[in-house]
Amino acid sequence: MKEYKVVIEPEARRDLENIYDFIMTNDTKVKAVRFLRKLQKAIMSLNFMPLRCRQSIYIQGDNIRDMIVQGYTICYIIKEDSVHIVTVFRQRA
Repeated sequence: MKEYKVVIEPEARRDLENIYDFIMTNDTKVKAVRFLRKLQKAIMSLNFMPLRCRQSIYIQGDNIRDMIVQGYTICYIIKEDSVHIVTVFRQRA
């Protein structure tokens, strides 16, 4: 089974920091840390079978996918041997 390198792009890093700050401000640091770890674990799981997630409904392109984690969308691009996380945001109803 092919293994991909996972790269978190600068914009996605800022998104993760903003999510952490939002949860910490509106809830507790413990919950912010716990949720950030959950997002990071999901992101790192994309090193195997990144095609398992749906094609993105937010960004156009054949190799762009969305992973949903507890109401948050992780958008990523699959390249030859790598997965690039481009943005992370909260889904709105």
